[in-house]
Amino acid sequence: MQSAGLMFTLIPMATKQPPQRKPGRPPREDGEKTVPVAVRMTEGQRDKLQILGGAPWVRERIEKAKLPKE
Repeated sequence: MQSAGLMFTLIPMATKQPPQRKPGRPPREDGEKTVPVAVRMTEGQRDKLQILGGAPWVRERIEKAKLPKE
């Protein structure tokens, strides 16, 4: 049997750079770091929280709240 004389051409694969990472959430104006907090609630409560404003709404309420006297 004779060789069919097939010829292959190698084509280099594109060397695509991975997309650049975005810088993420900007820091708070006061420079204070935030920490994640998990809170358990019903789905209805979660929906209501989103309508009220989500995490920013909660943070605002905490800042306005007065601590109870001992």
